[in-house]
Amino acid sequence: MNWVETVLKKNNLWKDYCYQRTLLLWDKVCGKRIAALTRTQRFSRGTLWIEVPSPSIAHDLSLLGDKYIKRINELAEKDIVKRIRFVPGKFARTQPVSKDLGRLPPDDRAEAHTLFAQVADPGLRELFERFYLTARKRQEVQLVRGAKRCSYCGVVFSGEGDICPGCRFSGIADCGSAD
Repeated sequence: MNWVETVLKKNNLWKDYCYQRTLLLWDKVCGKRIAALTRTQRFSRGTLWIEVPSPSIAHDLSLLGDKYIKRINELAEKDIVKRIRFVPGKFARTQPVSKDLGRLPPDDRAEAHTLFAQVADPGLRELFERFYLTARKRQEVQLVRGAKRCSYCGVVFSGEGDICPGCRFSGIADCGSAD
C-alpha cells in the first residue's frame, strides 16, 4: 500500500477515489475514437454512466459493455464496475465542422444527371439526382472523418481492416478479388 492510499483510507476517502478513478479510466479503456463520441457522467452503486450523442450509438456501445467492464476492472485492479449504462445526451461537438467538408467536385452533378437521364418523369429524375448527390456528400464526409472504402465492394465504412462487415460476413472476402 502506498502513502496516498493510506492517507485516503485514513480519511475515509478511498472509496470515493476509486469511484472517481473509474471515470478517468474510461478514455483509456475505450480508445480515442469512442472517447470522442462519449463523455463520462458519473459512477454510482456499481454503474458507470456514459453520455453518448444518440440512441443508436448507445445501443452499439452497449453490445461491447461486458468487454469495457472487464477492462476497467482490470485497470482498477478490483471488480468495482458491475454495469455500464450508455445514455443519449446533448453535448457540443469537440471539433468544428469545416464548410468545405462534403463539398463535391462540380462534375458529380453532371454524373448524377447522366446516371438518371433515362428516368422519364422530370420530378422523379430530380429526386434521384438529389438523393445520389446527398449520398455522395455523406461518403465524402465519412472519408474525411477517417472512414475508408471497402477493397471489394467500394462501400464507405468505419472499422477495422480493408473489408467492410458486409463483405466479411457474407463470405465475399473469401472469394478472391473484387473483379
